[in-house]
Amino acid sequence: MSDRQKVNYRDEILAAVNEIVKRKGRNEFEVIEVVDHMLSKNPNYNESTIRTHITSRCCVNANANHATTYNDYERISRGIYRLYESASSGERKLYFVDVNTRNNYLLALDVQVEENDGKARVSFFDTNRDRGFVGEVLIQEEGGFILLTEQRQVMTFRVAGVEEFSQVWRRQIEGNVPDFRTDEELHQWYYQMFLV
Repeated sequence: MSDRQKVNYRDEILAAVNEIVKRKGRNEFEVIEVVDHMLSKNPNYNESTIRTHITSRCCVNANANHATTYNDYERISRGIYRLYESASSGERKLYFVDVNTRNNYLLALDVQVEENDGKARVSFFDTNRDRGFVGEVLIQEEGGFILLTEQRQVMTFRVAGVEEFSQVWRRQIEGNVPDFRTDEELHQWYYQMFLV
């Protein structure tokens, strides 16, 4: 195969995943969906290479087994992936954090989850200081995730909503806090106040 005929698997897979996610109307896909989609367009694709790109080389929370890796996908459960949306992708979320049985214990901005050697490191800014915890992500869903720390604390990260913010957090904040109409307004205000 000449250099001109070489397939850029990463770009081809990203295009296929974007098409599948758009068609489904939600950011979620299975590896087999991508394999079937790509092989239906070109039976010369290598199924193993497609699988390796999605599950390992281009997966943000896979073990680092390659010299060059990319943060294109995120595994959200067994065999289920989604396009990875980092904090720098414009989707900056505020999280409520419950610790063990204490609800609304912390606020978390700029949440980053990195996985190495089977352990997750979660770092964030709590409006006063940077924090970091190491442990295992037990559950990861679109609305947040649960971390079991090495100290056996259960930390539940939930995407903040206006209703709960108004009921719980508003009275704890000094100064003038606007009335937020949407969750996005709430999240943007916190990032402007604490991380600009």
